[in-house]
Order: sequence, then C-alpha cells, then structure tokens
Amino acid sequence: MSETGARALVTGGTGFVGSNIALRLVERQWKVAILARPQASRELLEGGPFEFRDGDVLEPDSLLPAMKGIDVVFHAAGIVDHWRQGVERMYEVNVEGTRNVMNAALEAKVDRVVHVSSTAAMGIHPNVVVDESYQFNVPAQRFVYGHSKFQAEEIVLEAVHKGLPAVIANPTTVIGPRDIRKVSSGMVVEVVKHCVPPLIPPGGLNVVPICDAAQGIIETAIKGQVGERYILGGENMIHLQLYQTIANVVGCGMKRKSMPRWQVSLVAGLTDMLQPQTSGPVPLTGERLRLEAQFFYFDSSKARNAFRMPNTPLRVTIGRTYEWYELMGEFAGIYENLEQDGVCKYCKRTRYCTWSPGSPGYGSDGSEGEPRVASKIGEEVVR
Repeated sequence: MSETGARALVTGGTGFVGSNIALRLVERQWKVAILARPQASRELLEGGPFEFRDGDVLEPDSLLPAMKGIDVVFHAAGIVDHWRQGVERMYEVNVEGTRNVMNAALEAKVDRVVHVSSTAAMGIHPNVVVDESYQFNVPAQRFVYGHSKFQAEEIVLEAVHKGLPAVIANPTTVIGPRDIRKVSSGMVVEVVKHCVPPLIPPGGLNVVPICDAAQGIIETAIKGQVGERYILGGENMIHLQLYQTIANVVGCGMKRKSMPRWQVSLVAGLTDMLQPQTSGPVPLTGERLRLEAQFFYFDSSKARNAFRMPNTPLRVTIGRTYEWYELMGEFAGIYENLEQDGVCKYCKRTRYCTWSPGSPGYGSDGSEGEPRVASKIGEEVVR
C-alpha cells in the first residue's frame, strides 16, 4: 500500500490519541478526514490541513457518507474517563460505537480498518509480562474500562469473520501532548500541582510516548496482519519510578514512598467509604488504588519485530508534555494558589518542592538543559 496520497478517516480525531494519529498521518503525506460532531472542539487540530466530516459513532446513518472515498479508517473514538462521563456512556461509545463503525466500514468496503483498542482489553494478569495472547479475565465491575475495550475487540473480530480487513492496535499507558482531559498524562499535572498522593500504590505499568504509539498505529495499518493484535508499548516501571522521573524532568524535588502492599485493601476500603475530595485530574478512588496496586507489564516485541516503531526517551516525552500543558495555561497562577506557609488553598496539602515553573530539566536530546518553546501545534510539541 502506498502511503503518499492515501485517504484516511480518523474517528476520535479531536481527542488525545486521535489528534496525534491525524498529525502523524499528515507528516507522512496522507490526506486526512476527521469524523467530528458539530459541537466538538477542534482546538487540538487548529490550523491543520484536515477535512472535517460531520458524524458521530453513535449515529450509524452518519458513518457511511463519512467513509466515502476513504482507504483506511482509524477508529480511535472512545471514552476512558468514565468517572466524568459515566460508565453507561462509556459502554455506549466504546462498544456500540465500535459496532456502528465496523458495520459502516464493511458496507463502505474500505481497504483497511485499524481499531485503536488498549492493553486494558487483556485484563489483569499479576506477575506476568503480558503479550497479545492474553484475554480479559476479571469480573466486569472490577475493571469496567478494560471490559468495555474487550467487548469492542470482540465486535471487531466478528466483523473480520464477515470479511472486514481490520487489525487491532493495543497501546499501553500513553503519555504526551494533547491529553486535554488529563487522564494518563495527568500524572505530569499531578506532580507540578503537588497533587500526588503521599503514598504511591505499589504496582507498575507500561508507558509509551504518544508519538511512538501514533506511529505504531499507522504502521499497524500498513503492515499489520488482518485479525491480529499488536501491543504498542514502551518501558515497564513501577508507579513510584514514573512519578520520580516526571519530578526529575520538571525540576520538582518530590520525595514519595510506595504504599506497603498490605495497606492497599484497607486504604481502598476507607477511600470508598469516605470518598475524599482531591485536586488532581483523576479522582482518588478505591477502584483506582486497587488497579494501581497491580502490575500491568507488557511485551511489545511482536509489533517492534513486525514494523518500524520509534523508541522516544521517556524523559523527552515528559518534557514535551510539560511544555504543552504550560502553553495551554494549565500551570498559570500555581503559586497564587498557595497560602503564605506554602499550603495549597484547595487540597490543604503543603507544597513539597521549591522550583521555578517554566524550567523543566531536560534538553532536546533528553539531557539536562533548557527547554525549547514551541507553538501550539508546533513541530517540537507534536513529536
């Protein structure tokens, strides 16, 4: 398949992952259409060479016209933040929305569909480095997001059996610019705004820079085998290591400890009961604590052996993420939110670092040095 001039439709293109896919496609000389609801914000794609086609994954009649003249559909629409939008809404978009997109793609006879899933669809497998062969294995209520992505993958595979040339991309925890809802990249915001819990859950995760994940998703379209899954991952690390790396990059002297494993059930139970208010972008809940006590480690060798996927240093990605949030005004006035004694007016937690906002400790190659200022959709922020 020749990339130059290929025509793509990106669902979810106004969101975090979808906008990064769209920008990477343009870099690779694709012609890119974005499926967007009329009321959806187009801020993340402002100024880009995109065609916007009205449609909604929950409105089946809008999808076939949107796929007219399209070679490849990148289905990245989905809901992660069910704590904001509701579990029912998440299942509706992630599951029924996927069913509608696959049905329309079958009828439109597109050349390829890439379903952007998640490694969450593979369930929870303690003390194992998970590959593509693992399946969802826990009760739905224990991991509702993962269950919704698992059900969506089942729909994709049903469509494959009907003749749809679809492949599945499974990014791990994605971090990078344009995470406007501050879900996974919200960890950077938590560190800068001193909203990190005093004790970090003892589990671990796999982190992949969004620039790498987006390139991997495009490579999946070109070189992936129909009906196959491809894990798009980066480094496996414990949560404390990730938070400390973020703190080091942005120049924040954070000192935190991992929560002893025996405390997790107790603290999670108390959290469910008391429902404490927090100032972080992702609420502190018993469900979050229990999940973050698990090790979500993944093996992405299948994807890396099958096609070209970059390996951007995590420190560089964290620095670019910090720059993007700062550019968007996320950190404006953070000192004004402190009392005279350094206590936050909102979460009442004492600030634990003394650093100058705007001077993260990384250079263009990930080494120590001054950051580069980038435009809103500038080259350095996108990468």
